[in-house]
Parts: sequence; C-alpha cells; structure tokens
Amino acid sequence: MNDKSKAAGGLFKWATSTDSCFDIFQQVEPKRKKAEQMAITLENANRDLAATEAALKELNDSLAVLNAEKKVKVDELQELEDQSNMMTRKLNAASKLITGLGSEQVRWSADMERFKVDKIKLIGDCLSASSFLSYSGPFNFILRQKMIFGDWKMDLVKKEIPNNEVFKLETFLTDEVIVSRWASEGLPSDELSIQNGILTTFASRWPLCIDP
Repeated sequence: MNDKSKAAGGLFKWATSTDSCFDIFQQVEPKRKKAEQMAITLENANRDLAATEAALKELNDSLAVLNAEKKVKVDELQELEDQSNMMTRKLNAASKLITGLGSEQVRWSADMERFKVDKIKLIGDCLSASSFLSYSGPFNFILRQKMIFGDWKMDLVKKEIPNNEVFKLETFLTDEVIVSRWASEGLPSDELSIQNGILTTFASRWPLCIDP
C-alpha cells in the first residue's frame, strides 16, 4: 500500500491500528469495569469486616464482663451453699439435741414448779439458815436439831412464814462438790461434821469446835 500511495498506506495503517485498538478495548473494558466493580465490592467488604470486627470486639468485652460477673456470682453461690450446709448441720444437731432432751421436759417442768414454790419458801429457809450460822455453833448435834426443828421451824409455822417442811442445812448452805472437797481434805462425812464445816467456812464469827 505504501508502494502505491504513501497517503493510502498511512490511512491503512491508521485503520488497522484503530481496529486493533478496538479489539483490545473490547477485551480490556469489561475487565476494567469488572476491576472497578471488584474494588467497590472489596471496599464494601472491608467496611463490613471492620463493622463485624467492631461488633466482635464489643461482644468480647461484654463476654469478659459477664464472665467476671459470673465468677462473682459463682463465688457468692458457693459461699451461700457453704453457709446453707453449715446451717443444715447446726439445725440437724439442734434437732437431735431437742429430741434427746425431750424426755427431760417433764423433769424440767416439775423443777420449774418446784423452784416457784421454793422461791416463796426461801424467806423461812434463809431465816433458819441464818439462825443456824449465828447461834448453833457452841451446841452439839442433838441441841442443834432441837433448836432448828423443834423451836425455830415451829415458830416459822406459827407466824405463817413460808418455809420448806423438808429442810436440810447440808443441801441449803453447801453442795456435793464442796462436801466432796472437804472429805478429800479429811473431814468425816457425817451430818455433824458437815455442819461444823459449814459453820467454820460460812459463819460470820469464829466458831469454837471441840473434838470430844
């Protein structure tokens, strides 16, 4: 074509180049549009990924808080269960104790009634005991019994002063523990010796005890 006409050759070259460019454009343009579309899709996906990661971080933070609260609640629950078990053991022990002591209720009730009566009769018993401590030291056992039960007790009855009909100095002014200690120290266990021990220990005056 150049041999025939350089102008025609140039035109032919332009025409073939234009055709080649068109062929290339037809191949490249869809790919370019696809690349642009993929870039838009990638950008949207990145935004979604960032939003998902932010939501995941928020969920992880919430999960950490919930796990911490769960641990606190579990510890509180364990403490409450321990307290409940301890209270259950105490309740069972108390129930067993109450059941075991149920048979004592009758005796306790009787003792309470007796204590109420003794409280009223305590006036006369205290008068008898104080009289014994004050005046009976110099006398022997027979005279002491006569003074206490033959004179003083009768006088209490005559004056209607409450007092126990059955009155024992040994149980009113001392107890078994003290008597046992005196016995371990050599004091005989007869009633006269115990009375002498009471006088020696509790009397406000110094008694004169003569061993015959």
